[in-house]
Amino acid sequence: MWYGFAGKLLRVNLTSGEFKVEELDKNELRKYMGCVGYAARLLYQEMPGGIDPLAPEAKVVLATGAVTGTLCPSGGSYEVCYKSPLTGTWNQARSGGAFGPKLKYAGFDFVVIEGKAEEPVYVYIHDGGVEIKPAKHLWGLNVEETTDALIRELDDPEISVATIGQAGENGVLYAALMNDRGRAAGRGGIGAVFGSKNLKAVVMNGRGGIKVARPKEFAEAVEKAEQWLKNYPFGSIPSLGTIGLVSLNNSLGILPTKNFQTAHFDKADQVSGEAINRKYQIKRRACYGCSFACGRYTSVNSGKFATPPMEGPEYETVDMFGPNCGVADVEAIIRCNYLCNIYGLDSVSTGMSIAFAMECYEKGLLTDRDTEGIPLRWGDGEVVVKLVEKIAHREGIGALLAQGVKRMAEQLGPAAEEVAHHVKGLELPAHEPRSESKVLAVQYAVSPRGACHMHPNWASTWDFGQLDGGMKEFGLPWPPAGIQDESPQKGIVYRYVALQGEISEILGACIFYSWGTEGSCITPQLYAEIVSALTGWDVTAAELVTAAERSWNLKRCFNAREGFTRKDDKLPGRFTQAIPDGPSAGARVENLDAMLDAYYEAMGWDRQTGLPAPEKLRELGLDFAIN
Repeated sequence: MWYGFAGKLLRVNLTSGEFKVEELDKNELRKYMGCVGYAARLLYQEMPGGIDPLAPEAKVVLATGAVTGTLCPSGGSYEVCYKSPLTGTWNQARSGGAFGPKLKYAGFDFVVIEGKAEEPVYVYIHDGGVEIKPAKHLWGLNVEETTDALIRELDDPEISVATIGQAGENGVLYAALMNDRGRAAGRGGIGAVFGSKNLKAVVMNGRGGIKVARPKEFAEAVEKAEQWLKNYPFGSIPSLGTIGLVSLNNSLGILPTKNFQTAHFDKADQVSGEAINRKYQIKRRACYGCSFACGRYTSVNSGKFATPPMEGPEYETVDMFGPNCGVADVEAIIRCNYLCNIYGLDSVSTGMSIAFAMECYEKGLLTDRDTEGIPLRWGDGEVVVKLVEKIAHREGIGALLAQGVKRMAEQLGPAAEEVAHHVKGLELPAHEPRSESKVLAVQYAVSPRGACHMHPNWASTWDFGQLDGGMKEFGLPWPPAGIQDESPQKGIVYRYVALQGEISEILGACIFYSWGTEGSCITPQLYAEIVSALTGWDVTAAELVTAAERSWNLKRCFNAREGFTRKDDKLPGRFTQAIPDGPSAGARVENLDAMLDAYYEAMGWDRQTGLPAPEKLRELGLDFAIN
């Protein structure tokens, strides 16, 4: 009997058109707890290093965790795990909505996809049944059109559709997979991977349940979580959603502006969460089982940026297309968000690629001849909207931008590389490591998928947020040092911040719920209560931390096999330069190497190479990854 999990893994080979169902091993699953932990094991052991991420042999894992699809308030997540065509690294892309829960209700915890179909197909998974169906008639349709067509074709309005748009079909290296119309598994280029496999969509529905080992204890633990979350420290997320950060971050001098040239935008009030909610919001939207409802539907009723109702925009999207491109026209931003959703684009990489191109144009590194006469001037919302269209279709200058900042800079030369802001090829998100958090600087440098502020955690919770997340008992240094402190302690801190966040990743939980302290969030201790009652495994918080460490180390090994070492754990040069003006003027990163030394040592990794030491891998039962 399986509790908490469906207990099955589905393998789909698009080349042969065959599929196979496998029973999971409980003992092996428990070592990783599920979701990205078990997916890391699958990809490491089954996909040799050096494989082209766009080759048929490359594998993709759709992964859920123990709490996915349950009454646990953070249980609306699934993750797509794969090798990124943008970076060549490990990549995981999380999304909410209903897709993850319906995957489990259909009878599977994991779906492994490999091969390449001769012609476009979609995979239809429903109540244990699996069909690979032709999708030639869907190729060329956007996300909205594809979703509507599949609902009609399958005569089922309850299906959850995860599909690519034209960006994925056209091989944009940061194309997203969109589920439930407006939810994105966004970063790293999974849309391009689907496109390379001629896989248009995965469609999910299921009406099966999830068995709970100890229902009374589970209900009590969930109720405890709901009560604690009433004291959640980031009140702007339940009240405004993530766009509430625009005004706050601008006031603190941590709002990326004009390709990170500065961190303060004098027109931020025009694109703030308050401005969006006041005039453009239709209603709020929540993922499955979520009490926060941080999403929203917006629209623009008329004018040159008229936009039908669509989910979003979120904070990252607002900043990337707004202040980071010098744009103060909120209607242009809403239009860009809509286009990213229907074409299937990662709004962070799209916005950063445009901002990078604007700075290159400003410096004369791109000319009107390169841009087909389009003036890439800061603040021009019409140009930004036009570039999103061109990127999705790889038309004209859009073909260059579709490659991402790293490849663009390599083609434009050394002067362009100086203003290309990425780590390992992944464009920076809308958080400023110079002034928001020096722990964030460590995270950007070492995160497995490149410059990432969310996987496995928002590193700023410790010094910026003054929150411990329940990790003090495991050794998290306390109290927090000042934000501008760059002592080695910041590297040690990141070990605990990362492992706390990785617990959410291996459980299939939304990371937002783990930001707080005991009594105001779901701590590792409370997750242990929830998972124990759910699965009957009697899991401790210490076991969750160890499973998280196992997952975190295995992703590092995945990247090591692809040739990534300490030399790749670095920040773009701009972040060693002082922010020139605004509330955080003078802030910069000066001591990254010392913080990295301390982090590697705290993790049990070699300080010279940044790789996990053999004894650490043996301690975690990862002997197979030593060589």
